Amino acid sequence: MTSATRSIFITGGGSGLGAAVARRLAAGGARLGLAGRRAEPLAALAAELRAQGAVAQAYPLDVSDAAALEAAIDDFAPDALVCSAAILGRGDIWTALTPQRFAEVMAINVGGTFNACRAAMRLWRARGSGGDIVNVSSLGGLRGMQRFAGFGAYATSKHAVVGLTEALALEGKPYGIRVNAVAPGTMDTAMVGELGIQASTQPDDIAPTVTFLLDRAQSGPISGTIVEVHCNDD
Repeated sequence: MTSATRSIFITGGGSGLGAAVARRLAAGGARLGLAGRRAEPLAALAAELRAQGAVAQAYPLDVSDAAALEAAIDDFAPDALVCSAAILGRGDIWTALTPQRFAEVMAINVGGTFNACRAAMRLWRARGSGGDIVNVSSLGGLRGMQRFAGFGAYATSKHAVVGLTEALALEGKPYGIRVNAVAPGTMDTAMVGELGIQASTQPDDIAPTVTFLLDRAQSGPISGTIVEVHCNDD
């Protein structure tokens, strides 16, 4: 199936990597569903893509709301899914990282990924169509990678995304469902910029890896794999 015939649902689709992936897929003719908490960026990107001739629909929602996310995925009926929605939740365990804050990070980064995967996989199994999922983890969620103080919740959540990806790949295999993940290093996004962290790697640099994993002509045998993207930052 080529990108021109695909319907792809992207969480965290209004900015950062999600938006970069959406633009790349739209250029190939894909039909796109964009989900995220902030309505304005979603609407703006959907309008931008439609102005270029793409089919794009915005779904303002919180991915931690399983019912709302399932309703959106059922409505859009995609054949592929990208789970990019995440928050950093920076804070040290002594003060800022409260139990409530930790739970929020897990609810969005892990719970949101689970909610989207569950809804899409159940839809695909019911219609017997198969499907492709790319989850977004991080090098910070892999064993042996460099850690930074104040990112305990984020690192934990991205470790969990790796485990979830590997487990769901096994469950999806009998139904023709592939589940992979990308684990990039630090990207130059608004979320990262607010922390005063500089990175030369752009979301557009990572988007081709995501679209590669969505394309069965290029990556059909690959499932349950975490693709590490070690960026060449100065």
